[in-house]
Amino acid sequence: MDKQLNTMLVSIGNNHIQNEITSMGIVQRNNELFQKGNFKYNNDSIYSMLGIKAPNQILTETRGFLNVDRINSERKRLVDRIFLPLANFKNLVEIDKSKATKLEKKKTKETNKAKPEPDHTAKKSDEKIRANAIRTTANRVLYPSLFIMSLDKSNYKFDKKVVRINLYCLKNEIVKSIFGLDIDNLKKAVPNSKEYFVECNFTLLEKLTQKYMFKVEVNRNISSNEEGQDLEVVTDDATSGEYTPEKAATMAESIKKQLTYLDDNMGLDAILQVDNHLRVLTNYGNTLEEIVETGRKQSKNALLKDIYGSWIVDNSASVELKSNTIEELKAKFNKQFKIAV
Repeated sequence: MDKQLNTMLVSIGNNHIQNEITSMGIVQRNNELFQKGNFKYNNDSIYSMLGIKAPNQILTETRGFLNVDRINSERKRLVDRIFLPLANFKNLVEIDKSKATKLEKKKTKETNKAKPEPDHTAKKSDEKIRANAIRTTANRVLYPSLFIMSLDKSNYKFDKKVVRINLYCLKNEIVKSIFGLDIDNLKKAVPNSKEYFVECNFTLLEKLTQKYMFKVEVNRNISSNEEGQDLEVVTDDATSGEYTPEKAATMAESIKKQLTYLDDNMGLDAILQVDNHLRVLTNYGNTLEEIVETGRKQSKNALLKDIYGSWIVDNSASVELKSNTIEELKAKFNKQFKIAV
């Protein structure tokens, strides 16, 4: 046995447990701020963003999220507009590149062109790992925090590394699924008691949150969503480090397979969003524009064309209908060209 290897791996395990404890501490702090009316940033609060007036309405609202996309989009809104700014991590808020100003795009271009220092890549990688870890944690703690906020204060107790939950405030099927206990049997064992508290670490609290806050059919899709999060990690790894033509070819094949998967499964809105994203890529867009600009100059503006991938269209007939879903695109198309429906 190599003692040094063993020590390092034990350290990895201990660090993971410590991160779980820290995550529970964040849930506790979020709840403390909420109870004092301070879990808000500027004019954004849980009440205003979810459209509710009382904590017990949180559950009603989240159980109205009928698909994983809605769960993720609402979580992103709350994380970006309340949680990260409140924790002084506004720099980690995800910004839509299509909304970036010309100045921001220019700064990004200048930064990319700047001559890197010898340790630049390693530092950049460390920064990205740190930022990803913080944002991942922010995403993980959001709904468990809302779960605790939605409960009556008498039904939970934070105790160092765990939170203790009163099982009697939960439905029996949830208790059976998460804890393997039967409330009816518990009530028979202690007939006059109105409470039965069990300890939850952060991972257990996450599982309980999913069962409690979302409908059954949505819960079934959450495992596939976790696969998507794994894909996100792989993507982060692929987009860091040195660029090579071989790496680009591999990524292109992977992207094409993913798009085919979306097409086969009618994920058409997602494909449209990818298509839209292609239009806001800086270097790709500038290169295509340079091709048609040469034609304009040489023809003295007689040749007015736009390029979309490998397709060339007349500039005069080119119309942009900004849409993020197929239904939205269809509606705008019908309105633009006066199509009867």
